[in-house]
Amino acid sequence: MLDFRKLFLAAAILALMSVSAFAQLSPLSCVAQAAGTPSIRAEGVAELVGDVLILCNGGTPKSGDQNLDQVNIQVFASPSINITSRYLDTSGIGVFNFSEALLFIDEPTPDDQTICGGTVYPYSVPAFSNQQIIGGVCGLHSGTTGPVLGIGTYDPDTPAGTITQIVGLTTNTSASQRGNTYQARQSGSNSLIWQGIPFDPPGTQTTRIIRLTNIRVNASQLGVPAGAQASVSLVVSTSASGVGNPIALPITNPAPTVAIAQNSLNFSVRDTKNCLQCESANNRSNSTFDGTNLQSTLTCDSQFVELRYEELFPSVFRRRNQANPGTGGVVPPTPIDQNVLGFIYQTETGFFRANTSPVAGRWPTQTSGQGNESLIAGTAGGTLGLADHGTRLIARFSNVQNGVAIWARGQAAVVTPQGGGGTTGQAVLVNTDPNGAGPFSATNLGGAYGQISIVGGTGQAVWEIVNADTTAIERVEVQIVFAWLSNTSNNLPALGTSSANGNLAPISTTATASSTAALPRFVDGAVNRTLMTINSCRSNILFPFVTNIAGFDTGLAIANTTKDPFGTALQTGNCTVNFYGTVGTSKVCLSYPSPSITGGEYFAWSLSSGGPVQATAGFTGYVIAQCNFQYGHGFAFISDPGASKFIAGYVALIMDESIGTRTGSKSETLGH
Repeated sequence: MLDFRKLFLAAAILALMSVSAFAQLSPLSCVAQAAGTPSIRAEGVAELVGDVLILCNGGTPKSGDQNLDQVNIQVFASPSINITSRYLDTSGIGVFNFSEALLFIDEPTPDDQTICGGTVYPYSVPAFSNQQIIGGVCGLHSGTTGPVLGIGTYDPDTPAGTITQIVGLTTNTSASQRGNTYQARQSGSNSLIWQGIPFDPPGTQTTRIIRLTNIRVNASQLGVPAGAQASVSLVVSTSASGVGNPIALPITNPAPTVAIAQNSLNFSVRDTKNCLQCESANNRSNSTFDGTNLQSTLTCDSQFVELRYEELFPSVFRRRNQANPGTGGVVPPTPIDQNVLGFIYQTETGFFRANTSPVAGRWPTQTSGQGNESLIAGTAGGTLGLADHGTRLIARFSNVQNGVAIWARGQAAVVTPQGGGGTTGQAVLVNTDPNGAGPFSATNLGGAYGQISIVGGTGQAVWEIVNADTTAIERVEVQIVFAWLSNTSNNLPALGTSSANGNLAPISTTATASSTAALPRFVDGAVNRTLMTINSCRSNILFPFVTNIAGFDTGLAIANTTKDPFGTALQTGNCTVNFYGTVGTSKVCLSYPSPSITGGEYFAWSLSSGGPVQATAGFTGYVIAQCNFQYGHGFAFISDPGASKFIAGYVALIMDESIGTRTGSKSETLGH
């Protein structure tokens, strides 16, 4: 008997030594790494970065239905920019700070994903009667007997055991499954924290994987210059939780690079227009363009202006969700699941469960909350991780001339110029607020032109990307049409130059996490580009030689010939008469106004005695008359006094043969 006892004692000591040796040889160690390093848009305020993986090995797994130790896991953006994952607090008082950012343990499949706060995995309650439920914090116990392998701890199909055996937690017989998914809280402008995460050391038989996903950052705060890049890291730290049995995890490589930010968009205006006030554009039966097709009456160069949006790297243009309308599709389909961990979806949405067939109680569309908690599994529609729309492109118009209507193409192809090009998607004109935000609402699904509202010379048009190829650099080219009826007597359309700028949209000044600001959203970095210039209908008339010296004089006449039998719009205006030459020995540049004359009238004067135009006695040189009517013509008459010895006359030259000449005007050239 004594020998047996000695043998038993020796075996026990050997076992303890083995456990001690095991612990010394396999200490708990964890390493953080990026699951991916995507390119993100430097103009973006809520850009999805790559997931962070924390891989842990060693340590001694819990055994015998023990409570798991609990750890706080926190991340900080580096450089110190804002983390902007959607803020999901629905309590109305902003005290719970729930975020769409999630933590998963051991890479659960979609059917096994079980969130803390669901029916089958409710919040834990501290044993002390003066404490309330801690929203978002759930305890867990090993639920095992016999040999400990560190495997299966977070499998929701593993029986949870008897909750009343868990020291420190009150009885909750509704808990029948185990959890593996936890929601973050916003703990500062550039930080997220997951509190009280139950952690079971994996031992040597497996690797414990912790995945952090749905983390968005404000890349615009990096101030990336054109042509440059900036990296974004997430610094991971852990601390002992204030609930349960506290533990901290040793982490090496705590700051993995999770994204590279670079400028993403080039905007340009092609085929800018120089137009004339006295010529109507795209008018149809004395009314303006009706949006169905172009008219051939636009006389300023060509029929439309083209707005071009070009990606500077692939994946700038993204649809909302992996639900694919097809290359020619024009309506985004109902969002579907994006819940396979580690899969790169390349959409504006992050991890998302559509809740079309959720496993009962594991991932409810909304959680009723316990105590004063918010709905932690997302908003009432189950939108955790879901973007509000696909990438949007905004065009903002400014200084649009009074009397001008702008029409924009309702659909535009997303194309790939490289390798011969081809259509890879569609952008659709949508109704939005002034900054480009709002639900999808197509302006014209038929693809024709939609009129853009212009108020006080400003307005905007927005196109949403409903499909694109995120592996190729693409561009979108949108046709813009102008329409107006000429009415020069009322100065319509008004003279001047209009501009446009292009940007990713929606444009937002909300730089921090928000429960209401759009996902995605962008800062305003657009630069105005010339769109269209309306010039007055002028005629520029050159008198190549005039003189009033050595007994000679010159008489000049200018006629406004806009009154005719051809239906030309009657125009009224004056002329500015410019003199270039000499008076005596002095070089001069003189300028005098004329009276206003209407179509069918003329005025005449002489250099010596003047008349409607001031006299320029002693002048020799040339004259350019700038007249504010389109069809002006001139005649000059040079003679000695009384025209007794010398007489010469000529028709003045018209300098406005076509658009593109030095005058910028267009009138008519008469010849024989």
